[in-house]
Amino acid sequence: MDEPVADAAVLRPTARVLLLDARDRVLLFLMNSDDGQVFWCPPGGGVEPGETHEEAAVRELVEETGWAEPVIGPVIGHRRHVVTWSGVTYDCREQWFLARVDQLVVSDTDWTDDERVDMTDHRWWTLDELVRTSDRLVPADLARVVRELLADGPPDEPWTLAV
Repeated sequence: MDEPVADAAVLRPTARVLLLDARDRVLLFLMNSDDGQVFWCPPGGGVEPGETHEEAAVRELVEETGWAEPVIGPVIGHRRHVVTWSGVTYDCREQWFLARVDQLVVSDTDWTDDERVDMTDHRWWTLDELVRTSDRLVPADLARVVRELLADGPPDEPWTLAV
């Protein structure tokens, strides 16, 4: 992940969390991009200055879900993609973590104004729903990732996740 930053892009270290509940469902947020694209994505966001990816993952879970004391598991994957959001082009370098919770009622109390615009819904998805949906999922290979995690547990070495 030490590749040069894409032309005219801002480097954005990012943490994402694949959060599974006791029923093996994954939490996804419905996102709306500037260009009208709609997709489902796990919680997460940019790493703030002085913060590690793991610290960012914990902070984002608290902010986006209301989970008071999240426990983050291992890094399960990496992903790099370039995206334009709010008029800025970002070269996102993501670390993906696994986390488990027995159950969680998502709270939007700590959402920023931008999150309230960008994140219009959330839901818990079963593996079967991920496999069958025609909705855009992030990462594109999310159903495979969840299937392999449920069957084999976290990988020995983080996967490279699809854009």
